[in-house]
Amino acid sequence: MQYEAEIPSGLRVGESFMAQTPYGVVPVQVPPGYRPGQRIRFNVDGSTGRPQQQEPTVVVGRPLTGDVEGGRGGYGSYRYRVDPKDATVSGMPFLQGIPVKQAERKVEEIHKGGDLAAQHEPFPDSRKCQDPLWILPFFAVVAAVIVAAIIFAPQLNKDIHSSNKDVDWPTLSSVLVGGGAGAAVSLLSALAFSALAKAAPGCVVWTSLLLGPSLVVAMGAAMLVFGSGIVGLIFIALGAMMFGCVFICWRPFIPFTIRIVEMVSGVMMKHPGLVGVSFIGTVVGIAWTIVWGIAFAGLYQKVQGDISSHQTVNADGTTHVSRGQSAEFYGMLFGAALAFYWGAQTIYNVCHVTYCGVFGRWYFQRESNSLVKSFTVAVTTSFGSICFGSFLMAAIRALETVVSNARRNAQEDGNIFACIMLMLVECVISCIGDLLEYFSEWAYVQCAVRGVSFMDAARITYSMMTCANMEYVISDLLINSVVSLGAILCAMVSGGCGAVAGAVVGGKASAITGAIIGAFCGAVAGGNAVGILNSGAKTILALWAEDPRPLMNMNNDMHNELEEKIMSKM
Repeated sequence: MQYEAEIPSGLRVGESFMAQTPYGVVPVQVPPGYRPGQRIRFNVDGSTGRPQQQEPTVVVGRPLTGDVEGGRGGYGSYRYRVDPKDATVSGMPFLQGIPVKQAERKVEEIHKGGDLAAQHEPFPDSRKCQDPLWILPFFAVVAAVIVAAIIFAPQLNKDIHSSNKDVDWPTLSSVLVGGGAGAAVSLLSALAFSALAKAAPGCVVWTSLLLGPSLVVAMGAAMLVFGSGIVGLIFIALGAMMFGCVFICWRPFIPFTIRIVEMVSGVMMKHPGLVGVSFIGTVVGIAWTIVWGIAFAGLYQKVQGDISSHQTVNADGTTHVSRGQSAEFYGMLFGAALAFYWGAQTIYNVCHVTYCGVFGRWYFQRESNSLVKSFTVAVTTSFGSICFGSFLMAAIRALETVVSNARRNAQEDGNIFACIMLMLVECVISCIGDLLEYFSEWAYVQCAVRGVSFMDAARITYSMMTCANMEYVISDLLINSVVSLGAILCAMVSGGCGAVAGAVVGGKASAITGAIIGAFCGAVAGGNAVGILNSGAKTILALWAEDPRPLMNMNNDMHNELEEKIMSKM
């Protein structure tokens, strides 16, 4: 019978240690070239009770207390993993076929990540404040936006009402009631959605994948009814292709996504306080959007005459005016967009790190007061890392906003060449932003679990995910579609409730306002709430890449499926 044991600390090559098996305690010798913390496999002869040592295997993970029988789903099935500290170019499948120097640099980064993981244990008793230099600039930007909103709000309000005297403005009560009803209902909808995901994950996943194509086909049918025949047919054809993508391309991935959703939603239902964190994030996020909008509108109104147009004299002496193309305009737009995205991303990532902390403590079975501890980490020791990562994301999105605005201006001016070039640049920047946003969500798991800096978290994540060949698992995951469905459903339900609440307070005009504000608040609140599923899935998979044993103990079927996915593609 085959077993596996971990070499205890303090032992050297040639020394022996005792391993517990069903046949009793047997001595196992440390083989040449191996050190404490690594694992060796051995067979025990049932008739004699003597060990028959085999080739050692190395796995990544925390120290194990006790020994477990190897085999399918046990510790002996880690042959798809590589210890980051022992990674080589020849031993990493994804490094094959790329230039040697580039492969060696990647291996060096893997080694650094492995060393950092070894130096920082999960959930240490005390944490240092990471990336603190980014906290002060962030609060300086927030303070500047708030001050600008306070300064410009009175004049902006006066100008709006003086220039639109005949407009029937909705009452403040209808705005507050509609928004409040939408936000409250969205949170209840998010809880109901999570309960449904736990009770009927297959229904949730299939509905989420089919909702998008169904809406596109419905829009096409509506256009046919109202006379837009060609456009309607295009939409219907697009929806049909989307249906084909779901049933042909994505169908093999759906059962795996269903099991992930079921597992994550089960943990979420055990910690309903996570929805409270999402509510806080929603309130702060909406408040930030309103304050920033007032500040930007007031600033633009004040300086638009100086920066919103650019005059050039043509060869024939005529003057050409291009709207919004001056360098000052783009500078202001970049700064304003940077401030908005920095604030919004920071709010989102504070919630994300909190969620990751809760799911991480569940994974390692350290659930005592996990929500409070995780939220405290997010707003204290890891807040600098959140600000830093959010700034990188905000800078890319702000640059994308500037390029997008320049493209629209070129299109209005009829400059086809500039429009095409700027469209290409915008596409490249958008792809970079999507990649950075996606990877940063994985990196923040290590900020929540280990309390490391953002860059160290990125190195650890890259090292662990690469050495566990997790790209074969991630490629089969459709969790983002489930999150999108939850946000859409919450927005629809909240918009309807906001309309009803607005109509009760102020009639038809207030109903429309309540519907719009309710849908907006519902989309934000619902998106944040069901986004917990996304954070939970990433946390569990990232920690499984580091140490699969906790998941094997809690959900061995899921552990086996993850292993099978990797092994089948290697």
